[in-house]
Amino acid sequence: MKKINLKAFAKINIGLNIISKRNDGYHEIETIFQQIDLFDEITISVRDDTKIVLESDSKNIPLDENNICFKAAKLLQEISGVSRGVNIAISKRIPIGAGLGGGSSDAAATLKGLVKLWELAYTKNEITKFSKQIGADVPFFVKGGTAYASGIGDKLTQIEFPKKYYCVLVYPNIKIPSAWAYKNFNFNLTKTKKIIKLFEILQKRFDLSELENLAQNDFEDVVFREFPELSELKRKLYQGGAFFASMSGSGSTIFGMFKEYFEAEAVLGIFPKSYQTFFTQPI
Repeated sequence: MKKINLKAFAKINIGLNIISKRNDGYHEIETIFQQIDLFDEITISVRDDTKIVLESDSKNIPLDENNICFKAAKLLQEISGVSRGVNIAISKRIPIGAGLGGGSSDAAATLKGLVKLWELAYTKNEITKFSKQIGADVPFFVKGGTAYASGIGDKLTQIEFPKKYYCVLVYPNIKIPSAWAYKNFNFNLTKTKKIIKLFEILQKRFDLSELENLAQNDFEDVVFREFPELSELKRKLYQGGAFFASMSGSGSTIFGMFKEYFEAEAVLGIFPKSYQTFFTQPI
């Protein structure tokens, strides 16, 4: 095998609770990761030398050692002892800095693709373990599907979750670095809130329509204060018939879940054409 093509799927966060700050600077969280059918395409081909060479149709990502796919390939070279080089072509559809995990998903796809291309014997569980070195949510993208995540987002429990809905994503072209969101998050503002553990939700039988009262994204307070238009996007999704709407990750993508296809399709037309909108489904 000299070339391989892969799809790197995005995710949404169904609820995101920030529990505490750790001594190492990271934060303890809990969330439900749900993979959706929006994807980047990663094409990997072998080289005759030892170089890792990147190309992309996006001008907004680095094509050097700062790229997360480069880091993934370099890590696998070091762990496996393989000295072969690769070309990695990244075709972007997932917006960058949008809270949809595009970079982490690209890195996970790169790892899985190289394991096949280099004919390495690593299992998915083994790839999951060392992928944490690249980023906290890369392990989820190695496994995919739906998972309850705790720790810094790296402790995963694969779960069954209702998938009979359509999901509309609205990205208003605002990049929000996760580091900024965590830095500006105020624990004091959330102490008075009733904390509903996401894991407790999973222990009970519930209807999807109950999500509005059961799940929240703790980042919304700080992000909506800085970017009030995001709160308006969420309101419009509910107004358009969503049974649940939320921000994904640290933003700025706002998503709405719809039970009916026609409702989801109709709501796409109410947002400015300058925004990026996507009609997606969970996978």
